[in-house]
Amino acid sequence: MKHPDILAPVNDKNEVLSLIKAGANWVYGGCLPEEWSGKYPSIVPLNQRTFDSAQFSSFDDLAEAVSIAKANGGSFALTMNAPYYMESQMEYALDLVEKAAESDIGAIIAADTGLIMALKSRSIQIPIHMSTIALATNSSAVDLYRSIGAARIILPRFLSIAEIRDLCSLEPDIEFEAFIFIGKCPNIEGVCSFLHDSPDRRWPCEWEYFASGSHGGSAPDEVGDYLSVLSETDRRDACGLCAIPDLLDAGVHSFKVVGRGAPIARKTALIKALLETISMAHKEVPLDWIAYCKDKYGFIFGHGCTPMDCYYPEVVDG
Repeated sequence: MKHPDILAPVNDKNEVLSLIKAGANWVYGGCLPEEWSGKYPSIVPLNQRTFDSAQFSSFDDLAEAVSIAKANGGSFALTMNAPYYMESQMEYALDLVEKAAESDIGAIIAADTGLIMALKSRSIQIPIHMSTIALATNSSAVDLYRSIGAARIILPRFLSIAEIRDLCSLEPDIEFEAFIFIGKCPNIEGVCSFLHDSPDRRWPCEWEYFASGSHGGSAPDEVGDYLSVLSETDRRDACGLCAIPDLLDAGVHSFKVVGRGAPIARKTALIKALLETISMAHKEVPLDWIAYCKDKYGFIFGHGCTPMDCYYPEVVDG
């Protein structure tokens, strides 16, 4: 099995070296320069984090973070993954990407095909990783994104191991990236309009909901059961460690840890745990793999895992 890339979230230049030393060879983050934040409110995103603590506030800080990553053998991916940019916003987005390209950034994470085509028309050369927001759920979508210059596809969170395996086998000429820690979302991101607008309160995807049937009737029991469990689940504890051998065997090139804006101690602990688990998977030593991963999960999060915490529950279910 090939050793995969490990992507770590970053929002401060002082975090970069710690994350690379912990085992990440890519870091990714967003920049919210004053030119944008001074013109648009926080609900108009430049990328998929809309609160300031998850962003680089200036391009100079971003460029320094890129330089630190490169000097220590890593790469930086800039998140430009808003689902769309209006015509009046495109110039701001293009200028930021152009400056990032000049700083020799490793890639941008993008979702808007219009942005990508505008980059091509300006001859701005930069590797493109398609965001999970782009919903590459089938080979035709992957073909489209590859045809406009994508080098990597970030797989939607809801795909099963079997679906990931099919995509990887049908599209061997492009890299695939899978989520492995934090941020399991109950919604389909590419069509979700919820905003993650503050780190200090629960987001709409975490609220407690109640369902009723049409015309005053009762909702199906399984709907009520799902909503009940969902409201008791902390999406910040999501994990896919058990699926690492299956994902590598399927052809996944990269594992992503979510958490821009999270404390650096938590991020480095997750990267170290991921690296240790990948190393154990490569050793192929005889052990109860699921038990090993569950023990690792308990050590990281301080409690046992549940199906709702699991990115790939079919691995545990057998």
